[in-house]
Amino acid sequence: MADLFTPLQVAGRRLANRIVMAPAPSGLAGRDGFCHAALVSYYERRARAGVGLIVTEPLFICEPGEAAAHLGIWHDGFLPGLRRLSAAAHAFGSRIVFLLEVPAVGVPAASLVELYLQATWRALAAGADGVFLSIADDGGLAQLVSPLHTLSNGGAASDRIQPVLAIIEHIRQRFGRRLWVGLRMPAAELIPGGLSHQDARLIARRAVAAGSQILDLTVTRYTPDVARFPGWTIPLIAGIRRIASEAVVIGSGQLSDPLLADAVIQDGSIDLVMLCTALRVMPEWPQIARRILFPVSVE
Repeated sequence: MADLFTPLQVAGRRLANRIVMAPAPSGLAGRDGFCHAALVSYYERRARAGVGLIVTEPLFICEPGEAAAHLGIWHDGFLPGLRRLSAAAHAFGSRIVFLLEVPAVGVPAASLVELYLQATWRALAAGADGVFLSIADDGGLAQLVSPLHTLSNGGAASDRIQPVLAIIEHIRQRFGRRLWVGLRMPAAELIPGGLSHQDARLIARRAVAAGSQILDLTVTRYTPDVARFPGWTIPLIAGIRRIASEAVVIGSGQLSDPLLADAVIQDGSIDLVMLCTALRVMPEWPQIARRILFPVSVE
């Protein structure tokens, strides 16, 4: 039976354990888009502590319209810093995937595909183990897919997800098994008019069929009356995992208690545990969790 520290093979690459760092902003990105030393050190500290998989904060695939703090991957000039980031993770046995984001909508579908392909090539050149797309947050792809955004153009979820599926398919065709391709997506949007759990199940199945090997399932939109407690998203996520069993499934939702994180791996609800705040405030969380789960007896 697998536990939180059991290694996992994913499409020919080994994860040392089941702990995943969430793609939350580090607060260390600058307005120039470059990956500077302080940001590399931030990720390196989590890798050193034993995080199995790092999902970076969003890297923009085209220049943002405003000069807000961000990371970029739309130009070859960003590659030296991104190579240092990948090397810092790999030096301590962590895998790293780049979360690719389009900062604004309005880009033609054909251009979107090409922009994502170019960014994926740069991710490969920078030494990343894979790339993730996201429809779970507020980036351009999410605005195309979620019915909560006016730019989604309404219609069925099966129609709205098509541009995302096309990107996944093109990445898989161009790069084969040289990189993981993952999709960060809602297990549901718990807001009236949002994506339903059934929508999410359909999207997950189609994403896996298009070539997504990893699904990062989360719930980022919910009404204030939704009861949230440790593990509150797991039933929704496990429901998708059952019908998308070909993919590796990442789950999150207040799983910072090592005993709970270990339990949801052991009972097969999810394959990997994603942590956000816990790793931000306690970079050494993996080491603490190991001591709790596997205490050394003193004779």
